[in-house]
Amino acid sequence: MTRLIAINGSCDHNGKEPGREGRCMGYWCWQKKDWGSWNIAHLKGSSEYEAAIRAVGRINTISSLLSDDDQIASEAVLLEEESLNTSLIEGRVLDRDSVRASIAKKLGIESIASNKSTRDVDGLIETLTDATKNYEEKLTHERLYRWQASLFPRGRDEKGYPIEAECYRTSGEDMKVVTMKGRKEIVHYIAPPSASVMPEMDRFVRWFNKTSQNPDLMRGAIASYWFVSIHPFEDGNGRVSRAIADMCIAQAERSPHRLYSMSNTLKNSKQFTDRYYENLEACSRGEKPIDEWVLFFLDALRESAEWSEILIKDVMVKAAFWDNCRNIQINARQNKFLNWVLDQGSEFESHIKRQRYARIVGKISDSTAKRDLQDLKEKGVLVSVQVTGRNAGYRLSHEKPPALEFPG
Repeated sequence: MTRLIAINGSCDHNGKEPGREGRCMGYWCWQKKDWGSWNIAHLKGSSEYEAAIRAVGRINTISSLLSDDDQIASEAVLLEEESLNTSLIEGRVLDRDSVRASIAKKLGIESIASNKSTRDVDGLIETLTDATKNYEEKLTHERLYRWQASLFPRGRDEKGYPIEAECYRTSGEDMKVVTMKGRKEIVHYIAPPSASVMPEMDRFVRWFNKTSQNPDLMRGAIASYWFVSIHPFEDGNGRVSRAIADMCIAQAERSPHRLYSMSNTLKNSKQFTDRYYENLEACSRGEKPIDEWVLFFLDALRESAEWSEILIKDVMVKAAFWDNCRNIQINARQNKFLNWVLDQGSEFESHIKRQRYARIVGKISDSTAKRDLQDLKEKGVLVSVQVTGRNAGYRLSHEKPPALEFPG
């Protein structure tokens, strides 16, 4: 797993590292003549571009069928996955309840208690929502400062070390991407020196705002790659780069609604994770053209949209289920378990059994679990699939939503 850290060292213009057996690393991307002036227009005819366009268009069509409440519920679930996974990519594990509480507070979802939210999670949610909800606003240095600072409200990284926040990095040390093999340090990338960060970011911000007048999906690939290659902050660059990509997609779609989670695709698919690091490193080292990164980005976007389609339909199933049960009296234990089952979505294939019910609800006897499940069966909420003793099993009787015509 690559880590982004600043350590002592230097790199001359040719990319050779003194003291590292004279190994030539080649030109870094920011040292090449075509840096910042890539021509990718020809990729619009690629199969990856066409597949991404179709997948995103399908999601937008499905989204138009949602009620206002279902739209908010879908956004909340997608934002939850994005928040958890964009942090996991950087090695940070967030508490899901804290994430849900922060999202509820931000989106005004009153049914979810918000007393578990924390400052740093609130900051991440603020950054992710600002990137999409306010996509029409210009990108500025100050806005980027605010995004990065919101990730580190105490001015310290995840390990408690103080970092520079709300400003670009100023350290004279090289910013390197390294892994350790035993005691040997393997350098994967060296970012531009801190003295070059402001002029590099000036150029990036000007390009970003100029191209926002005629955006497309590929622009998100260039923007995220360009930003993370500059690596302007001491920490938080990966999360900010993915927020920038989200903003690009929102501008391309002219929509403030978050409809997919790129980070979920990157974190939960080894294939995409491996391709992410391989393409990013190869392009950063100047070993591959930027085309390879753009095609990967489009493929990941297509995968994200297809995953989101399943998730949105699961949200609709949950809404339809509770609508059908609106006149049925259900106790708090039953409510908790049914929501847990529904939250598993289409991935939930197991039968509902007493042992699982007791484990999810917590601290109840076998007889109570049996009584609760039998009560749900008698009320028509569950139907039996097996009826012998402790192995008695059930399933939801209202798993499918009302008939809806999805685009073919």
